[in-house]
Amino acid sequence: MEQRNTEPLMILLACAIFLLVMAAGVLHVFHGKLDEAGIVKALPDTATRTLPDTKTNTDSLHALMFDRDTISSMFTGLETFYQSIQQVQSDHTLLHIAYFGDSMIEGDLVTQPLRRSMQRRFGGQGIGFIPVTSPIPGFRTTVKQSFNNNWSVSSFVRPGNSEGVFPGVSGYVYISEEGAETRYESPPGTGSFHTAEILYGGKNNITLKVRTDTTSALLSLAPEHPVSSFTVVRDSAFSLFEIEVRSARPGVFYGVNFENGPGVYVDNYAFRGNSGLPLNSVPSEIFSGFNTTLRNKLLILHYGLNVFTPGVEDYHWYEVAMVNMIRHVKESSPGISILMISMPDRSALISGEYHTPAGLPEFIQLQQRVAAKEHVAFFNLYEAMGGANSMKTWVEGHPRLAGDDYTHPNGAGAAKIASLVYEFLMKGYERYLQKPDSLTFAKSSAPTI
Repeated sequence: MEQRNTEPLMILLACAIFLLVMAAGVLHVFHGKLDEAGIVKALPDTATRTLPDTKTNTDSLHALMFDRDTISSMFTGLETFYQSIQQVQSDHTLLHIAYFGDSMIEGDLVTQPLRRSMQRRFGGQGIGFIPVTSPIPGFRTTVKQSFNNNWSVSSFVRPGNSEGVFPGVSGYVYISEEGAETRYESPPGTGSFHTAEILYGGKNNITLKVRTDTTSALLSLAPEHPVSSFTVVRDSAFSLFEIEVRSARPGVFYGVNFENGPGVYVDNYAFRGNSGLPLNSVPSEIFSGFNTTLRNKLLILHYGLNVFTPGVEDYHWYEVAMVNMIRHVKESSPGISILMISMPDRSALISGEYHTPAGLPEFIQLQQRVAAKEHVAFFNLYEAMGGANSMKTWVEGHPRLAGDDYTHPNGAGAAKIASLVYEFLMKGYERYLQKPDSLTFAKSSAPTI
């Protein structure tokens, strides 16, 4: 009986299976599909996906970092942060987390509940770093701040005229005139101040009068570094701290750091309209000066809302610029972990209904690609929220978690985001405690996206 040659048929079958797998993989990466109107529609399992349980299988940590069948987040490079966290618990030290973002974290949103969670577990009492003035005084509820007009403010978007004076990592630097004042008060229910560390720079000596609830003193500050500091300590807690500049020559100030005891402090570096790229303009010596003075051990970069625009397809320029920015931050921050957080979902009005606009999943993928290329950790907030059309649910659901702009979370939504970030960090920490070297292999490989 004649034997048929089935080899061509087998090859065709294999090719068909390959194409089907690839097509499924593409849909899985984006966790949504486009309809004819250019709307991203969630796949059925988008909102129900959970992180794998790695308590009993440390090998699944690799999946958490690199497998696109998980939430597409990576713990790459967080081992140095986790080492420091461990020392906080064992040696009673302290550290700071610098949280950089835009208007989404303005007013201590996200950072306040994240700070509370970290301090509940690891100790510490205090709000951390606060700039000298605020563009929206009164909006932040964790500190009451007032100041006069004897400050000249330079920023990322409004450079000053003082030669050699650059913004700090907050995006601002403050040049004093004689009589410049700023006042910090601890609102009821937020805890008192115990120490106040003044961060300053420049070249001129500065004479200050500092005052608390019950005491006052005259200080003479002589800058020795690009970022110098002086800590005011009192025998008892105080709810008011005020500085008044008495020197005639301009002084350079960055802000005040409020701490109490060992633990973890989360600093809010909100700058409205920020794409993240202006961090490139902070000189390395100032960036590293902040890191050293405040003992930063984790830098969180949370951007994207002011970059992604529905209808725009080409963001190659932003990808290149973000890579350069992260390289600058890494060079200025040796030995400090970096975490990129994706932008959240947002909705646009399309054909009379709010939906996730086309192109947003690809933009999230771009952010993940940047993190993988630069070997920094990545948390996919878009997917953690529920993926496509989750912002619509946040706005229209109960409880309501976002505002009518279908872009910014409200207080409850900010607390939800903080809990997602905290859970991500602590999941990685628990894996680190079980197997301390389990995160380091991420340095040698990166996902193909």
